[in-house]
Amino acid sequence: MGSPSVDDLPQVVDPAVLTGLGERLVAIANGTQTSMSDVQNRWVVLGDTEVFHVTGAEAVPRMLDRPVADARGFSEALIEARNTLWEAGSSEFPDLKQRREELASRIPSVVAAYDAAADASVRANATYRSTRGSDVDASVAADASLARLNASTTLNSAQSALDTLQADIDRFRRDVEDAEDRLASRLRNVSGGTEVIGAGGEPSRVSQLFWGFSESAYPGAPSAASVQRSLSEQLTYDLGRAAERRIDWLATAGEDDVQQWLDAHPDFVQSVAFVDPQRAGDLFADLAESSAAAPNGEWNTGPLGQLLALAPLAVGNLNGIPVAQRGMFNRAGLANALAQGDMDEETRTRLEDLHAVLERRGRDGSSPTLLSFFLDSDGSPRANLAFGDIETADQVTTLTHGIRTDLGSVVEWSHAGANLQSALTTELKRTGSEATTAVVLVMDWDSGGVPQVLNIDRPDAGAARLSETLRGIRAVNPSAQIDAGAHSLGTTMTGQAIADNPGLVSHVWFFGSAGVTEQTGDALADQIASGQTSVNATHADADSIAEWGRKGWLGSAHPEDPREVPGVSSFSSNGGVVPGFGSAQGEFGEGTDSHDTANSEKDVLVGWTVGPGGAPIPRYESVEQTGYLDPSAQSFKQFVVGLREALETAGAN
Repeated sequence: MGSPSVDDLPQVVDPAVLTGLGERLVAIANGTQTSMSDVQNRWVVLGDTEVFHVTGAEAVPRMLDRPVADARGFSEALIEARNTLWEAGSSEFPDLKQRREELASRIPSVVAAYDAAADASVRANATYRSTRGSDVDASVAADASLARLNASTTLNSAQSALDTLQADIDRFRRDVEDAEDRLASRLRNVSGGTEVIGAGGEPSRVSQLFWGFSESAYPGAPSAASVQRSLSEQLTYDLGRAAERRIDWLATAGEDDVQQWLDAHPDFVQSVAFVDPQRAGDLFADLAESSAAAPNGEWNTGPLGQLLALAPLAVGNLNGIPVAQRGMFNRAGLANALAQGDMDEETRTRLEDLHAVLERRGRDGSSPTLLSFFLDSDGSPRANLAFGDIETADQVTTLTHGIRTDLGSVVEWSHAGANLQSALTTELKRTGSEATTAVVLVMDWDSGGVPQVLNIDRPDAGAARLSETLRGIRAVNPSAQIDAGAHSLGTTMTGQAIADNPGLVSHVWFFGSAGVTEQTGDALADQIASGQTSVNATHADADSIAEWGRKGWLGSAHPEDPREVPGVSSFSSNGGVVPGFGSAQGEFGEGTDSHDTANSEKDVLVGWTVGPGGAPIPRYESVEQTGYLDPSAQSFKQFVVGLREALETAGAN
């Protein structure tokens, strides 16, 4: 990284400009009010029946009521804007300007000291190397060694000062952005006098007039104060910025303060997933610049050293940072959770199962990466796991579950994720492809149980998290093809996430869908028609469960069968040969005879026996049922072939 310069400092709006603009707004407001009062006074004279008396014009005196009210509202808006500008121009921006001046004065001396120390270190090293011959006097060699040590110490001190300066510049840049965003946000909330009345007296509907639109003042700054964010987008943005500032604080605050704050805000670590992935990546890079790691790669000093020790999940759940780092921080968070002594047995069992899955090695010797981990609001553990290298894979596929599934099923679902990644890798090698693939098992959302299956709130919440996971994948691997697979209510959730992010997911597979909303169906149809996405769906004839999630007469909020969405391709899961799997001719796949994803056991009636007194007694036998994603299932093999073909298709991204 090059040495910082004054040009790296963002420009700060001159506070005098803000306060001056505020005073101009007051003048305009006063002028508007004075002019309108004058007009109204003159109108009163014209409306005086002793001056003008027109039969049928009794309403004339009230004709200016609305314009007067609009003018008053406009003036009040100007005054509110003036107050906002005055507050910013009299406190926050002067402080920022002073900080900029202080940083500008520090930069030359710190950089000069570092350059001088670096040159001195080079010279001292050269002198030291020249004294290493046997013919050099021992005292000369000792002096050179001491000078080299002193030069190295001075250089380390200068490097530390340079790192601190760079961190202060980066923090200053973020503070300037925050101040600009806050000012723009407050000005955008100023309204008044925005309704226009046409010549005929009818209202002309116009959009809200926004304040605060500004061009970028320096490289890396926001291009403009956005006026196009929806309420949910603005809330997500504000939450992300607040989380960034809190992580900065957690990285430097006292240990007791950090622990006390985290104890009081247990939901924080799951909220950091909503920090914009690009900004999260920049934040992590800034923190890493001021941190150092031990030989084993674990951070032991600086802000990341403190975060790893005190608040690892605040980093591990960030989307957009290096995947290996997420794994390191989340494993530390899992270890901390397992070390707690007041945990109920069910939660401890789930965490121990998760830990066992992470320790399990695949055929290639690799183990899963803990991509996210947290305890949700009711204390239930949630996690995402990655199989394969997300950052280098040519294709990354998310896979998620339906109702009544959480980390109590992590062993079963981790097998599904590992089997999918392994089978697809085998198929790619068999067909001569050098492409690589990875699978992200998404278990960080609360799918609820049977009472919630008809509702949309849980899929909506899961879709918001999945959207950030998908954007995080795109941030760390911009060229990867991103695909998705989902089961049961997970199809409702995944469908919503795809609808919210057109063009992000290339190919989708739904298994035993609980249905999608009408709006999601329309969005999927549009993406399919435009070539952005392909969607495939299956429902086994023996699956008598999935359709209940689509019963509109039961009050389902997501009654549309995705197989009926225009453009969706249906495929069979009833049993049959899957062409292209295992060989060009294909391989037989078992039919799915339940709603489950994995194989299960079910007692079925096989006959009757006669009991005492001749009473008939039913006789049952345990029969294995094939799940949608068992490696023996037709639907699983079709999924693998579909993913392989999607990766082979030109322009699939």
